[in-house]
Amino acid sequence: MKRSAMAAVMLLGMVLPAGRAAAAPGDYWVVGGDQAARRLIAFDPAVADWDSSPSVKWTWQPSVTPGRFTSDEVSAFGLIADFKLRELPSGAQSFVVAAGGGRGIAAVVSYPDGVRQWARVLPGNLHAAELLPDGNIAVAASAGGWVRVYASSQGPDATAYGEYRLTDAHAALWDPAIRRLWVIGQDFVTGQPILTALAVEGTLARPELREDTARRSVLPTPGGHDVYAHAHDPNKLWLTTGSAAYLYDKTTKTFDAALPGGASRGGVKSIGNQPSGQIVQTQASSARCTYNTWCTDTVNFFAPAMTRTRTGAAFYKARVWSPYYGAVDRPLRGTVWSRTRSPSGTWDANAARIDGNGSISDVAVATLPDGSMHVLTVVPGSGVWDRTRSPSGTWDANAVRIDDNGTISRVSAAALPNGALHVQTVVPGSGVWDRTRSAAGVWDAGATKIDGNGAVGAVSAAALPNGALHVQTVVPGSGVWDRTRSAAGVWDAGATKIDDNGEVGAISAAALPNGTLHVQTVVPGSGVWNRARSSAGAWDAGATRIDDNGTISRVSAAALPNGALHVQTVVPGAGVWDRGRSAAGVWDAGATKADGSGSVLEVTAAGTPEGGLHLLTLPDLS
Repeated sequence: MKRSAMAAVMLLGMVLPAGRAAAAPGDYWVVGGDQAARRLIAFDPAVADWDSSPSVKWTWQPSVTPGRFTSDEVSAFGLIADFKLRELPSGAQSFVVAAGGGRGIAAVVSYPDGVRQWARVLPGNLHAAELLPDGNIAVAASAGGWVRVYASSQGPDATAYGEYRLTDAHAALWDPAIRRLWVIGQDFVTGQPILTALAVEGTLARPELREDTARRSVLPTPGGHDVYAHAHDPNKLWLTTGSAAYLYDKTTKTFDAALPGGASRGGVKSIGNQPSGQIVQTQASSARCTYNTWCTDTVNFFAPAMTRTRTGAAFYKARVWSPYYGAVDRPLRGTVWSRTRSPSGTWDANAARIDGNGSISDVAVATLPDGSMHVLTVVPGSGVWDRTRSPSGTWDANAVRIDDNGTISRVSAAALPNGALHVQTVVPGSGVWDRTRSAAGVWDAGATKIDGNGAVGAVSAAALPNGALHVQTVVPGSGVWDRTRSAAGVWDAGATKIDDNGEVGAISAAALPNGTLHVQTVVPGSGVWNRARSSAGAWDAGATRIDDNGTISRVSAAALPNGALHVQTVVPGAGVWDRGRSAAGVWDAGATKADGSGSVLEVTAAGTPEGGLHLLTLPDLS
């Protein structure tokens, strides 16, 4: 099936955005800059033969007609050095490109039609380009010894720029988490190889650059080359030098060369990773490419390992064709899949998709006492939808919208012993709302605001055997709070802070048959912690760490009728793991991999009356 980059494709009922490889859900196309062919070529990494026409999804090179470039600009486009696809706040997508040599070109181009939006012929051997959220372009020139931000937002031929002097400048990457431009090169005075971040100041029409000196790091090896964002971790950067590839920690300012599958090696000209976690690289190879000394005809992939070769190509860099800067600005979306663990402890061999809407951003699940299951999904711009699974295991053909507030960001759910279902939603800037479905199946006409803190970032809920409902909220920078609704239906006037760690990023909760409540929190860089509330209402003085994997991004929990507790964790790039706690309170020594998809964004789980466990995952399709 042939698809243009402009069109979306229907596959098994889900819409795949432009730029997505249909055969590899969760991963993007890979674009190579072929210096020999003087063009950008987008490949489907799921197609093994990159010489075949099905592998090529989009191509571009500047043209006078219809591309609207001048003939001088077209002639300057040869040694393709860098290119990145970006989505601006307006929703429009453009890409930037830089071609080097003594006389090269930097350009901003509309995507996917490839029409000139701004361009300039420049000397200095251009090595990198980046499109800033305000529409201006950043360009790095190695021989020129500078990083510039041009006022491209001001018109197709704007010439004003701000400059930062940097010897052998090789990279430019915008970081939306800290609003800085990462660059790599050598200190203009000392010659030290450095990674540093620049503040973009001034005005749109007259930008200025200032080094944020607190973010400067000296490179462990010389010859700094590429810097790129990590697909999952906003605190990490991919980085290469002449002799190695690294994962850089922005907080600790440390360089880790222990990359999977031998991905840390010399001569790497570009590096990045897919939402699935797979690393994508190009490495100069005179054995594979004789066009020049810095090219290759092959793109290498690690974890899992594979290669893709284009006969006669001269790739300098290859980019994961994602329109996002990184983990911070990427709108995470996916479809919902369910995998079951039987009462005997056996996981299904495969997961089954239960919702093919590829626009879902969050999911929650709850099981009613009669064995029916409700799955709640958030569709940004649309609201919250509920899909039911009968006690006999049949899913409803369609979901029912229970809340049409399109700004809802997060959802949680809990079932009471009397058969009522409570669904909590987070509305950024407003707070947390609770809507009830009666045991007779009737939804309340409206929701009740149970927390007016508009800064709440995550929510979880659990119902005790006595009919009380507990809702936990994460307030970034403050900690975790718990609010109770009594069995009589009365909400506490205020919430109780149960964790003052302002770094908590994700939360889950489950109530055991003995009346105890367990709340799990994810602390980036630390792992997963569990805090218990006794049946008498007393919270443990401290939390117990139950998983020390600091890369875990999400957590869920489910209680079984026999008193066992199961906690599921998402490890980006690796999959979903399940760890059990027996009714006697003993945690399993290790966790079991319950799902091998490395692109899972969200996870939720629920136990069933017969002792089974349902694990629902939301793999990335954005």
